[in-house]
Order: sequence, then structure tokens, then C-alpha cells
Amino acid sequence: MTLWVVLGVLVSLAVIVVLRPLWIMNYLAPRGHCKRIKDLPYARDSRHNLDIYVPKQPNSQDIIVFIHGGAWDTGHKNEYQFAGLALSEMGYTTVVPNYRLYPEVRFPQFIDDVAIAIASLPKHFTAQGISQNQPLNIILMGHSAGAHTAAMLTSDPQYLKQAGANVSIKATIGLAGPYDLPLDDPLVVGKFDGVNLHDISEAHIDIGHEHNAHEANPINLAHGNMPPVCLIHGEADETVGPYHSERFSKVLKRLQVPCEHITYTGTNHRYLVGGLSIFGRFLNPVFKDVKAFIQGLQHLND
Repeated sequence: MTLWVVLGVLVSLAVIVVLRPLWIMNYLAPRGHCKRIKDLPYARDSRHNLDIYVPKQPNSQDIIVFIHGGAWDTGHKNEYQFAGLALSEMGYTTVVPNYRLYPEVRFPQFIDDVAIAIASLPKHFTAQGISQNQPLNIILMGHSAGAHTAAMLTSDPQYLKQAGANVSIKATIGLAGPYDLPLDDPLVVGKFDGVNLHDISEAHIDIGHEHNAHEANPINLAHGNMPPVCLIHGEADETVGPYHSERFSKVLKRLQVPCEHITYTGTNHRYLVGGLSIFGRFLNPVFKDVKAFIQGLQHLND
């Protein structure tokens, strides 16, 4: 192989790393540890499908449901294969669902879709021969908008109940979630039109936003019967400010809900979730911290 060929290969790899990091994380990641069962339908829309990552050596019957982000108007489960691979690497069967996006739908349909996907899991597990508890023990996990959905499903039982989900939410893990949702933020406007506003219970002024008590705000819906929660945020996050996790953790601790609040210096919005990938673990310790939190849940039950 000539020097020019070697240089060409290196340059090509550098371009892929810079311009298409998701391609590397999703398609070059080792996957021999699990089986991916993809595109299982849970309702009628083309977005109503999910993937299941089944580890070859499971260490628990707990099921992780990872909900992708994308500001409720972008994102696809195929872009988050790295998350399914990482969580199944820990030994947990992992589900990554798609859900409908704005402008096709608005709140609360994003959340309704994920609830319906979760309700469909016993049927899918039976059809695929996957061992399961009754009811399923679910660990909800999400990034950004997906973390908001995870928090809503945990703080407001109506969604899973209306979907007919026979599950038990064992814990919730949120990565960079907007838990004190500002309805006037450019990334939020339009997507939550029609949300029921209530009297302002506590005015939070932050970067020009007045945060109302409304039904799409997990902080306002939090209650003392919630399962353990882990909130992880990057201190350099300019998309969803770290104050969201800080405020949510304070509310949960006041309600005596077990809560871990972890922050990473210098980590931004994208790098936080990218740290789950085997290629991104140098960015931050999110893989290690998520694994430790989940293992800690198992010790609590021993």
C-alpha cells in the first residue's frame, strides 16, 4: 500500500469522524453481544414501530426503554442504535421506539405514542420468545425531548394507564431533559399548543422565561410515589440549560423521591448522549454512571 493510499484512507476516515459521527457510532460499533430485532409495529402509523436489543447474556429481566430526542420534530430510532447497543452491552434487554413528530402531531401525542409502544411489549416479547416478568419491570430512559417524555410518563400515571400498559416503572434516567418546560422557547413553540395552563404556583424567571404551572411540565406533576430518578446534565449544555435538572432534582428531593443528580463539566447537549457510544466514552462517564445507577437499583431489591 503506497503512502498516498494510506493518506487517502486516513483523510477519508477523518472526514467521516467529523461529518458523520453518528454513522460511526451506529454502524461500526460492535454488536456481537446482542441481537437487534427491528421495525416491530405497535400501531398503524409508519412511525409506530420499535426495535428490541436482546443481549446474548442478560443479567436481569429489567427492560430499558430508551426514548430518543430531537426537539419533538426530528429523530429516528435508527440514529440511536448506539444507545440500544450500549444498554444491551450492560446486559439489559433494551427497547428503542419511534414516535410521531411535529407538525404531524402535537402534545400529548408524542407521549401517548411511547405509552402505546410500552403497552405492546408483552405481545412482542411473547412473539419473539423473550423471557419476561409479569408485569414488566421498565426502566425509562431518554435524552432531551425523550427525557421529557420519560419524566412525563413517570410523573403522570394517566398515560400508561390509558394505553393499557401492564408494566411497573422501576426507575427513570433523564439525560439533558427540559423538565421545567418553557412554552415560549423557539424549540417548543407550536408543539405544545393547546396545553392546559393553570395558575402560576411559582414564578421561575430564567433567561427571559416565565415558567407556568402547566400539564406538560414534569416538575409540576411530580409526586412522592415516583420511583428512583437519575438526572444527568452537561454543564456546557446551551440547548437545554442545566437548571432543568437542578430544579427537578430539588423538587424530587423535597418529595423524598430517591434522586441522583449528576453534572459533567465541559459536556454539551450532543456529547452527553454520545458518551454512551463505545466510540464516545472518552467524552464523559455517562455510560459508567448509568450502569452504576441501574446496578444500584438491583442491590436495593436484594
